[in-house]
Amino acid sequence: MYDILHVENPLPEQFPPFFRDGFLFLKARHLLNQPCRPLHYFALLNSETGRVDAHSAVFIRDGWAVSPCAASFGSIEFSEDLPDKELGRLVDALVTYGKQLPVQGLRIVNYPDCYLPLQSQRLKTTLATAGFGVTYEELNQHLPVTGRPFAKHLHAAERRRLRKCRQAGFTTQLWENPNVDAVFAFIQKARLRKNLPLSMTSKELANLLNKFGDVCPVFTVKNGDQIIASCLGIRVSPGILYYFLPADHEAYQQFSPSVMLVESLYEYSQQQQIPLLDLGISTSRGVRNEGLIRFKERLGAVESAKLVFEKTF
Repeated sequence: MYDILHVENPLPEQFPPFFRDGFLFLKARHLLNQPCRPLHYFALLNSETGRVDAHSAVFIRDGWAVSPCAASFGSIEFSEDLPDKELGRLVDALVTYGKQLPVQGLRIVNYPDCYLPLQSQRLKTTLATAGFGVTYEELNQHLPVTGRPFAKHLHAAERRRLRKCRQAGFTTQLWENPNVDAVFAFIQKARLRKNLPLSMTSKELANLLNKFGDVCPVFTVKNGDQIIASCLGIRVSPGILYYFLPADHEAYQQFSPSVMLVESLYEYSQQQQIPLLDLGISTSRGVRNEGLIRFKERLGAVESAKLVFEKTF
């Protein structure tokens, strides 16, 4: 029923259709945009439907076969109806071919468990059977998006900050046709102030906004014409919006405009019928950022794991 497909450096037309509108980071348009090469695409092709029911992609980087090369996650996305035996066949194919590559092992960065809880647990079991270990566990935090107003989720202190922003007359809006240099400079300044690494160069950010602007709107909080907080909202899938590269202006820290910024993403998610707002990880290689964890908790965030698996050859 299932044929294993493996293509090295595929052309866009060599990607067969996936069984659903899946994760952005495993779609051809994003995989082909990731810089590492070679790219190895693996899939389970359903001979009855002609569609792919499971797929993955690995790249060569720093002596490892990695999934992904440049994205929040890679891993294996698969149908909930896929038999465990077939999932195991795909993992075995990844390992078998990986051993033929000039690498020391295979590293798989999984999506947060909250994205697909049942599939995440099944994948964890399958990878363990294949000899993978969990290298580290990131703490992810997300907001379930419901019909309730955003303020109802908030801790009292965050409600006061949100009210303070409103009383000051701050507004939120999407930044149409954003100036990439201005976006990058704003993010860079904020992250330098907080001693946080910047995961993208100006060129990479320009590439993201130019090629993926349809699924990567820029959200802002403004005081008049001045931007005082911003972030990217990446539409990871039809049902998930990812809060990416948040930044704020140093002169407005007393207002905490990031609360209003997250409210704008939450309301956008309500309007677009997106049930999950991913606030991202609050750890770095498993090391907790207690201040960030607490901030998200006060927004009403729910915790889940985001696992990184490795198998050394």
